[in-house]
Amino acid sequence: MRSAAFGAFGSASSGLRLPVLGGLFALAAALTGCDQGPRVADYPARQVTPGKAELPPAPNLEPQRAPDQYPEGAWSVRGLLAADKKALPAWLSVKGYVASLSACATTERVCKPAPHLYLADTPEGLGKRLLVGGERDLSLRGWKVGDQITVEGKFVTASADGVYYTPAGLLLLKPLAPPAEPTDPAAEAGAKAAPGGKPAAAAC
Repeated sequence: MRSAAFGAFGSASSGLRLPVLGGLFALAAALTGCDQGPRVADYPARQVTPGKAELPPAPNLEPQRAPDQYPEGAWSVRGLLAADKKALPAWLSVKGYVASLSACATTERVCKPAPHLYLADTPEGLGKRLLVGGERDLSLRGWKVGDQITVEGKFVTASADGVYYTPAGLLLLKPLAPPAEPTDPAAEAGAKAAPGGKPAAAAC
């Protein structure tokens, strides 16, 4: 009975094997057909725009140098210190920025150090500096640190009294002109000359 029953439908193991194999093939087909993400062909092609990149100009890292002489004839600090000392005039003018200033009150009998200032070609006081002195009261000039000024004087290596000295050279300031004396308007009116060069006669 057992062999006849199984003979009609096949063996028990062969009957179970067919559904299992069929399920595995179905699962493999399902996995193969699943969406596994976009392919390369699915991305749009990148459009390259022709042109040239505009870059900012490169910064100038070289410090700006002052000319040897300015158009008005004044020397720069660098230009004066590098010039041929024998070819310089007796009196000259220098243009620069006050890098430092040392004043002395007029009440002081002895000033230590002697009143002086240093000129430079840059507002920051960088680079070469020129010693400027020879005047007792620098406050009369009204200068302060950071001011751009033009000074006139004599370029020497030492002052006559030995107070100022530097081998590179320094500028002794030209003395200030004395202040004008106040005038009396009434005296000026009485001194007016009459025709012929004589003083006018007072009216009776």
